[in-house]
Amino acid sequence: MESIGNGNAKMYDSTKTMIGGFVMLITAMGIGRFSYTAILPLMQSQTHLSAIESGYLAGSNNLGYLMAAFGAGFITWGSRRAYHLRVQLVLCIISTGLMGIASSFFLWMILRFLGGISSGLIFVLSSSLVLDALFSDNRVKWAGIFYGGVGTGIALTGLLTPVLSFFTWRGTWLGLSIVCIALIVPVWRFIRDDKTKPIAQNANSTSSSPENPSIFGWLLVAYGLEGLGYIVSATFLVAMVKQMPHISDFADYSWIIVGIAAIPSTVLWSWWASKAGYIHPLIIALILQACGVIMPVWLPNIFGVILGSVLFGGTFMGISMLAIAAARMVRPSSGNKAIALMTGFFGIGQIIGPIGAGKVMEVAHSYSLSLILATLVLVIAVAIMITGSVISNKKD
Repeated sequence: MESIGNGNAKMYDSTKTMIGGFVMLITAMGIGRFSYTAILPLMQSQTHLSAIESGYLAGSNNLGYLMAAFGAGFITWGSRRAYHLRVQLVLCIISTGLMGIASSFFLWMILRFLGGISSGLIFVLSSSLVLDALFSDNRVKWAGIFYGGVGTGIALTGLLTPVLSFFTWRGTWLGLSIVCIALIVPVWRFIRDDKTKPIAQNANSTSSSPENPSIFGWLLVAYGLEGLGYIVSATFLVAMVKQMPHISDFADYSWIIVGIAAIPSTVLWSWWASKAGYIHPLIIALILQACGVIMPVWLPNIFGVILGSVLFGGTFMGISMLAIAAARMVRPSSGNKAIALMTGFFGIGQIIGPIGAGKVMEVAHSYSLSLILATLVLVIAVAIMITGSVISNKKD
Protein backbone atom coordinates (compact mmCIF):
# COMPACT_ATOMS: atom_id res chain seq x y z
CA MET A 1 0.00 0.00 0.00
CA GLU A 2 2.87 2.35 0.84
CA SER A 3 4.53 1.73 -2.54
CA ILE A 4 1.23 2.48 -4.29
CA GLY A 5 0.94 5.71 -2.32
CA ASN A 6 4.51 6.66 -3.19
CA GLY A 7 3.84 5.85 -6.84
CA ASN A 8 0.75 8.04 -6.89
CA ALA A 9 2.64 10.88 -5.19
CA LYS A 10 5.45 10.56 -7.73
CA MET A 11 2.98 10.63 -10.61
CA TYR A 12 1.30 13.67 -9.07
CA ASP A 13 4.67 15.44 -8.82
CA SER A 14 5.63 14.67 -12.42
CA THR A 15 2.21 15.87 -13.59
CA LYS A 16 2.70 19.16 -11.75
CA THR A 17 6.17 19.51 -13.26
CA MET A 18 4.76 18.90 -16.74
CA ILE A 19 1.99 21.47 -16.20
CA GLY A 20 4.57 23.98 -14.98
CA GLY A 21 6.73 23.28 -18.03
CA PHE A 22 3.72 23.56 -20.35
CA VAL A 23 2.95 27.04 -18.97
CA MET A 24 6.63 28.01 -19.20
CA LEU A 25 6.60 27.20 -22.92
CA ILE A 26 3.41 29.24 -23.39
CA THR A 27 5.13 32.18 -21.71
CA ALA A 28 8.67 31.97 -23.07
CA MET A 29 8.08 30.55 -26.54
CA GLY A 30 4.49 31.26 -27.54
CA ILE A 31 4.50 34.81 -26.13
CA GLY A 32 8.10 35.84 -25.40
CA ARG A 33 9.53 34.48 -28.65
CA PHE A 34 6.72 34.26 -31.22
CA SER A 35 4.36 37.12 -30.26
CA TYR A 36 6.56 39.38 -32.38
CA THR A 37 5.03 37.79 -35.49
CA ALA A 38 1.52 38.80 -34.42
CA ILE A 39 2.53 42.31 -33.27
CA LEU A 40 4.81 43.07 -36.25
CA PRO A 41 2.05 44.50 -38.53
CA LEU A 42 1.05 46.89 -35.72
CA MET A 43 4.63 48.07 -35.27
CA GLN A 44 5.08 48.48 -39.01
CA SER A 45 1.96 50.62 -39.37
CA GLN A 46 2.28 52.63 -36.15
CA THR A 47 6.06 53.10 -35.85
CA HIS A 48 6.93 52.92 -39.58
CA LEU A 49 9.25 49.98 -38.92
CA SER A 50 10.72 48.95 -42.28
CA ALA A 51 10.91 45.39 -43.59
CA ILE A 52 14.70 45.36 -43.20
CA GLU A 53 14.43 46.60 -39.60
CA SER A 54 11.75 43.96 -38.96
CA GLY A 55 14.15 41.31 -40.19
CA TYR A 56 16.98 42.59 -38.01
CA LEU A 57 14.75 42.52 -34.91
CA ALA A 58 13.81 38.91 -35.65
CA GLY A 59 17.46 38.07 -36.33
CA SER A 60 18.51 39.65 -33.03
CA ASN A 61 16.02 37.51 -31.12
CA ASN A 62 17.14 34.40 -32.98
CA LEU A 63 20.80 35.19 -32.24
CA GLY A 64 20.04 35.40 -28.52
CA TYR A 65 18.07 32.16 -28.71
CA LEU A 66 20.92 30.42 -30.56
CA MET A 67 23.56 31.54 -28.07
CA ALA A 68 21.43 30.43 -25.12
CA ALA A 69 20.31 27.09 -26.54
CA PHE A 70 23.79 26.27 -27.82
CA GLY A 71 25.59 27.38 -24.66
CA ALA A 72 23.15 25.78 -22.22
CA GLY A 73 24.36 22.32 -23.19
CA PHE A 74 27.88 23.11 -21.96
CA ILE A 75 26.85 24.48 -18.55
CA THR A 76 26.54 22.23 -15.51
CA TRP A 77 23.28 23.35 -13.91
CA GLY A 78 23.25 20.75 -11.15
CA SER A 79 20.25 20.97 -8.84
CA ARG A 80 19.64 24.67 -9.54
CA ARG A 81 17.75 24.38 -12.80
CA ALA A 82 14.49 25.50 -11.19
CA TYR A 83 16.18 28.58 -9.72
CA HIS A 84 17.63 29.59 -13.09
CA LEU A 85 14.30 28.91 -14.76
CA ARG A 86 12.52 31.29 -12.41
CA VAL A 87 15.15 33.97 -13.01
CA GLN A 88 14.87 33.62 -16.79
CA LEU A 89 11.07 33.66 -16.66
CA VAL A 90 11.18 36.99 -14.83
CA LEU A 91 13.70 38.39 -17.33
CA CYS A 92 11.64 37.12 -20.27
CA ILE A 93 8.49 38.82 -18.97
CA ILE A 94 10.39 42.05 -18.28
CA SER A 95 11.96 42.15 -21.76
CA THR A 96 8.52 41.52 -23.31
CA GLY A 97 6.93 44.36 -21.35
CA LEU A 98 9.80 46.78 -22.02
CA MET A 99 9.24 46.35 -25.76
CA GLY A 100 6.08 48.41 -25.22
CA ILE A 101 7.94 51.12 -23.30
CA ALA A 102 11.09 51.54 -25.40
CA SER A 103 10.89 53.79 -28.45
CA SER A 104 14.21 53.37 -30.27
CA PHE A 105 15.18 50.66 -32.73
CA PHE A 106 18.48 50.18 -30.88
CA LEU A 107 16.67 49.39 -27.61
CA TRP A 108 14.28 47.05 -29.41
CA MET A 109 17.29 45.16 -30.81
CA ILE A 110 18.75 44.77 -27.32
CA LEU A 111 15.43 43.72 -25.79
CA ARG A 112 14.71 41.15 -28.50
CA PHE A 113 18.25 39.79 -28.10
CA LEU A 114 17.83 39.49 -24.32
CA GLY A 115 14.38 37.97 -24.82
CA GLY A 116 15.93 35.42 -27.16
CA ILE A 117 18.50 34.45 -24.52
CA SER A 118 15.79 34.02 -21.88
CA SER A 119 13.47 31.99 -24.12
CA GLY A 120 16.36 29.79 -25.28
CA LEU A 121 17.46 29.01 -21.72
CA ILE A 122 13.87 28.41 -20.63
CA PHE A 123 13.27 25.99 -23.50
CA VAL A 124 16.41 23.98 -22.74
CA LEU A 125 16.06 23.99 -18.94
CA SER A 126 12.32 23.31 -18.89
CA SER A 127 12.81 20.45 -21.37
CA SER A 128 15.50 19.00 -19.12
CA LEU A 129 13.40 19.40 -15.98
CA VAL A 130 10.17 18.01 -17.43
CA LEU A 131 11.75 15.13 -19.36
CA ASP A 132 13.70 14.05 -16.26
CA ALA A 133 10.45 13.98 -14.28
CA LEU A 134 8.62 12.05 -17.00
CA PHE A 135 11.50 9.59 -17.50
CA SER A 136 11.66 8.87 -13.77
CA ASP A 137 7.92 8.16 -13.81
CA ASN A 138 8.06 6.09 -17.04
CA ARG A 139 5.76 8.57 -18.79
CA VAL A 140 8.09 9.89 -21.49
CA LYS A 141 5.28 9.64 -24.07
CA TRP A 142 3.68 12.60 -22.32
CA ALA A 143 6.50 14.79 -23.63
CA GLY A 144 4.39 15.61 -26.68
CA ILE A 145 1.80 17.23 -24.41
CA PHE A 146 4.52 19.34 -22.78
CA TYR A 147 5.78 20.65 -26.13
CA GLY A 148 2.19 21.53 -27.04
CA GLY A 149 2.74 24.59 -24.85
CA VAL A 150 4.47 26.32 -27.76
CA GLY A 151 1.42 25.99 -30.02
CA THR A 152 -0.91 26.98 -27.19
CA GLY A 153 1.10 30.15 -26.64
CA ILE A 154 1.07 30.99 -30.34
CA ALA A 155 -2.70 30.53 -30.52
CA LEU A 156 -3.06 32.69 -27.41
CA THR A 157 -1.05 35.55 -28.92
CA GLY A 158 -3.13 35.31 -32.08
CA LEU A 159 -6.31 35.61 -30.01
CA LEU A 160 -5.14 38.39 -27.71
CA THR A 161 -3.27 40.64 -30.15
CA PRO A 162 -6.43 41.93 -31.97
CA VAL A 163 -8.01 42.74 -28.59
CA LEU A 164 -4.93 44.41 -27.13
CA SER A 165 -4.28 46.32 -30.37
CA PHE A 166 -6.92 48.84 -29.25
CA PHE A 167 -4.20 50.05 -26.85
CA THR A 168 -1.72 50.43 -29.77
CA TRP A 169 1.41 48.34 -30.25
CA ARG A 170 2.71 49.52 -26.86
CA GLY A 171 -0.36 48.28 -25.03
CA THR A 172 -0.14 44.96 -26.86
CA TRP A 173 3.39 44.25 -25.62
CA LEU A 174 2.53 45.40 -22.10
CA GLY A 175 -0.74 43.47 -22.09
CA LEU A 176 0.98 40.24 -23.13
CA SER A 177 3.57 40.67 -20.38
CA ILE A 178 0.72 40.97 -17.86
CA VAL A 179 -0.83 37.80 -19.31
CA CYS A 180 2.52 36.05 -18.76
CA ILE A 181 2.49 37.06 -15.09
CA ALA A 182 -1.08 35.81 -14.70
CA LEU A 183 -0.10 32.46 -16.24
CA ILE A 184 3.09 31.92 -14.26
CA VAL A 185 1.94 32.86 -10.75
CA PRO A 186 -0.41 29.83 -10.27
CA VAL A 187 2.28 27.33 -11.31
CA TRP A 188 5.31 29.07 -9.77
CA ARG A 189 5.66 26.37 -7.10
CA PHE A 190 5.43 23.63 -9.74
CA ILE A 191 8.85 24.69 -11.02
CA ARG A 192 11.26 22.67 -8.92
CA ASP A 193 14.06 20.18 -9.39
CA ASP A 194 13.25 16.49 -9.17
CA LYS A 195 15.42 14.86 -6.53
CA THR A 196 15.12 11.44 -8.13
CA LYS A 197 17.43 10.32 -10.90
CA PRO A 198 15.78 9.68 -14.27
CA ILE A 199 15.62 6.15 -15.52
CA ALA A 200 18.15 5.55 -18.26
CA GLN A 201 16.61 4.48 -21.52
CA ASN A 202 18.00 2.81 -24.58
CA ALA A 203 18.53 5.29 -27.40
CA ASN A 204 16.46 3.13 -29.69
CA SER A 205 13.59 2.59 -27.30
CA THR A 206 11.40 5.30 -28.78
CA SER A 207 11.74 4.17 -32.35
CA SER A 208 11.26 0.82 -34.02
CA SER A 209 13.60 1.75 -36.86
CA PRO A 210 17.19 2.64 -35.81
CA GLU A 211 18.92 5.04 -38.21
CA ASN A 212 22.35 4.67 -39.88
CA PRO A 213 25.00 6.93 -38.24
CA SER A 214 26.28 7.98 -41.69
CA ILE A 215 23.15 10.09 -42.22
CA PHE A 216 24.17 12.60 -39.54
CA GLY A 217 26.00 14.96 -41.92
CA TRP A 218 23.01 15.08 -44.26
CA LEU A 219 20.71 15.63 -41.31
CA LEU A 220 22.87 18.49 -40.04
CA VAL A 221 22.79 20.40 -43.34
CA ALA A 222 19.08 19.78 -43.89
CA TYR A 223 18.24 21.02 -40.39
CA GLY A 224 20.24 24.18 -40.99
CA LEU A 225 18.24 24.79 -44.17
CA GLU A 226 15.03 24.14 -42.21
CA GLY A 227 16.01 26.94 -39.84
CA LEU A 228 16.54 29.25 -42.81
CA GLY A 229 13.31 28.28 -44.56
CA TYR A 230 10.79 27.99 -41.75
CA ILE A 231 11.70 31.23 -39.98
CA VAL A 232 10.54 33.36 -42.91
CA SER A 233 6.93 32.23 -42.41
CA ALA A 234 7.36 32.21 -38.63
CA THR A 235 8.33 35.90 -38.81
CA PHE A 236 6.33 37.40 -41.68
CA LEU A 237 3.18 35.27 -42.15
CA VAL A 238 0.82 37.70 -40.41
CA ALA A 239 2.44 40.73 -42.05
CA MET A 240 2.07 39.10 -45.47
CA VAL A 241 -1.62 38.31 -44.99
CA LYS A 242 -2.14 41.92 -43.84
CA GLN A 243 -0.96 42.99 -47.30
CA MET A 244 -3.61 40.91 -49.07
CA PRO A 245 -6.38 43.45 -49.82
CA HIS A 246 -9.38 41.11 -49.69
CA ILE A 247 -8.39 39.08 -46.61
CA SER A 248 -6.24 41.49 -44.56
CA ASP A 249 -8.70 41.20 -41.66
CA PHE A 250 -7.96 37.47 -41.54
CA ALA A 251 -4.25 38.00 -40.73
CA ASP A 252 -4.56 37.50 -36.96
CA TYR A 253 -6.61 34.33 -37.45
CA SER A 254 -3.82 32.83 -39.56
CA TRP A 255 -1.52 32.93 -36.53
CA ILE A 256 -4.20 31.42 -34.31
CA ILE A 257 -4.52 28.53 -36.79
CA VAL A 258 -0.74 28.02 -36.75
CA GLY A 259 -0.85 27.68 -32.97
CA ILE A 260 -3.85 25.35 -32.91
CA ALA A 261 -2.23 23.10 -35.53
CA ALA A 262 1.02 23.04 -33.55
CA ILE A 263 -0.58 21.90 -30.26
CA PRO A 264 -1.14 18.20 -31.16
CA SER A 265 1.60 18.01 -33.79
CA THR A 266 4.44 16.77 -31.57
CA VAL A 267 2.26 13.97 -30.20
CA LEU A 268 1.28 12.83 -33.70
CA TRP A 269 4.79 13.03 -35.18
CA SER A 270 6.22 11.26 -32.13
CA TRP A 271 3.68 8.46 -32.51
CA TRP A 272 4.56 8.00 -36.19
CA ALA A 273 8.30 8.04 -35.42
CA SER A 274 7.79 5.25 -32.88
CA LYS A 275 6.40 3.13 -35.73
CA ALA A 276 8.52 4.16 -38.72
CA GLY A 277 11.72 5.67 -37.34
CA TYR A 278 12.62 9.36 -37.51
CA ILE A 279 13.91 9.91 -41.04
CA HIS A 280 10.84 9.07 -43.15
CA PRO A 281 8.44 11.16 -41.03
CA LEU A 282 11.00 13.98 -41.09
CA ILE A 283 11.12 13.96 -44.89
CA ILE A 284 7.31 14.01 -45.11
CA ALA A 285 7.14 16.83 -42.56
CA LEU A 286 9.62 18.90 -44.59
CA ILE A 287 7.58 18.34 -47.76
CA LEU A 288 4.36 19.37 -46.01
CA GLN A 289 6.03 22.44 -44.55
CA ALA A 290 7.32 23.51 -47.97
CA CYS A 291 3.74 23.23 -49.24
CA GLY A 292 2.52 25.26 -46.28
CA VAL A 293 5.04 28.06 -46.83
CA ILE A 294 4.21 28.45 -50.53
CA MET A 295 0.45 28.01 -50.15
CA PRO A 296 -0.46 31.69 -49.43
CA VAL A 297 1.52 32.68 -52.53
CA TRP A 298 0.07 29.96 -54.75
CA LEU A 299 -3.49 30.47 -53.46
CA PRO A 300 -3.69 34.10 -52.23
CA ASN A 301 -7.12 33.68 -50.66
CA ILE A 302 -8.60 32.54 -47.35
CA PHE A 303 -8.43 28.86 -48.32
CA GLY A 304 -4.74 29.15 -49.21
CA VAL A 305 -3.93 30.98 -45.98
CA ILE A 306 -5.86 28.48 -43.83
CA LEU A 307 -4.27 25.46 -45.50
CA GLY A 308 -0.83 27.04 -45.39
CA SER A 309 -1.22 27.90 -41.70
CA VAL A 310 -2.34 24.35 -40.84
CA LEU A 311 0.55 22.76 -42.74
CA PHE A 312 3.10 25.16 -41.28
CA GLY A 313 1.79 24.96 -37.71
CA GLY A 314 1.48 21.19 -37.90
CA THR A 315 5.11 20.67 -38.91
CA PHE A 316 7.56 23.23 -37.49
CA MET A 317 7.67 21.82 -33.94
CA GLY A 318 7.48 18.25 -35.24
CA ILE A 319 10.47 18.78 -37.53
CA SER A 320 12.61 20.07 -34.66
CA MET A 321 11.58 17.17 -32.43
CA LEU A 322 12.21 14.54 -35.15
CA ALA A 323 15.53 16.02 -36.26
CA ILE A 324 16.93 16.37 -32.74
CA ALA A 325 15.75 12.87 -31.79
CA ALA A 326 17.30 11.41 -34.95
CA ALA A 327 20.60 13.17 -34.28
CA ARG A 328 20.69 11.84 -30.73
CA MET A 329 19.93 8.34 -31.98
CA VAL A 330 22.66 8.23 -34.66
CA ARG A 331 25.21 9.73 -32.24
CA PRO A 332 24.30 7.97 -28.96
CA SER A 333 27.82 8.27 -27.51
CA SER A 334 27.96 12.03 -28.11
CA GLY A 335 24.31 13.04 -27.97
CA ASN A 336 24.88 16.45 -26.36
CA LYS A 337 27.50 17.40 -28.95
CA ALA A 338 25.22 16.26 -31.77
CA ILE A 339 22.33 18.33 -30.40
CA ALA A 340 24.63 21.35 -29.98
CA LEU A 341 25.76 21.09 -33.61
CA MET A 342 22.18 20.70 -34.81
CA THR A 343 21.10 23.71 -32.75
CA GLY A 344 24.01 25.75 -34.11
CA PHE A 345 23.23 25.05 -37.77
CA PHE A 346 19.52 25.61 -37.19
CA GLY A 347 20.18 28.86 -35.34
CA ILE A 348 22.43 30.27 -38.06
CA GLY A 349 19.63 29.65 -40.56
CA GLN A 350 17.15 31.41 -38.26
CA ILE A 351 19.38 34.49 -38.10
CA ILE A 352 20.00 34.73 -41.85
CA GLY A 353 16.38 34.00 -42.86
CA PRO A 354 14.46 37.05 -41.57
CA ILE A 355 17.26 39.50 -42.39
CA GLY A 356 17.49 38.20 -45.96
CA ALA A 357 13.70 38.13 -46.33
CA GLY A 358 13.47 41.73 -45.10
CA LYS A 359 15.99 42.88 -47.70
CA VAL A 360 14.16 40.98 -50.45
CA MET A 361 10.92 42.63 -49.32
CA GLU A 362 12.49 46.10 -49.61
CA VAL A 363 13.42 45.38 -53.23
CA ALA A 364 10.34 43.40 -54.33
CA HIS A 365 7.80 45.34 -52.18
CA SER A 366 6.11 42.03 -51.41
CA TYR A 367 6.69 39.07 -49.13
CA SER A 368 5.81 36.63 -51.93
CA LEU A 369 9.34 36.38 -53.32
CA SER A 370 10.74 35.78 -49.82
CA LEU A 371 8.29 32.90 -49.29
CA ILE A 372 9.12 31.45 -52.71
CA LEU A 373 12.83 31.49 -51.86
CA ALA A 374 12.09 29.98 -48.43
CA THR A 375 10.15 27.19 -50.14
CA LEU A 376 13.09 26.49 -52.46
CA VAL A 377 15.37 26.22 -49.43
CA LEU A 378 13.00 23.68 -47.86
CA VAL A 379 12.82 21.72 -51.12
CA ILE A 380 16.63 21.54 -51.10
CA ALA A 381 16.44 20.27 -47.51
CA VAL A 382 14.04 17.54 -48.66
CA ALA A 383 16.39 16.58 -51.51
CA ILE A 384 19.33 16.40 -49.10
CA MET A 385 17.43 14.17 -46.68
CA ILE A 386 16.25 11.83 -49.44
CA THR A 387 19.78 11.61 -50.86
CA GLY A 388 21.26 11.03 -47.42
CA SER A 389 18.68 8.36 -46.64
CA VAL A 390 19.37 6.48 -49.88
CA ILE A 391 23.15 6.64 -49.50
CA SER A 392 23.15 5.67 -45.82
CA ASN A 393 20.84 2.73 -46.53
CA LYS A 394 23.27 1.48 -49.19
CA LYS A 395 26.05 1.58 -46.60
CA ASP A 396 23.94 -0.45 -44.17
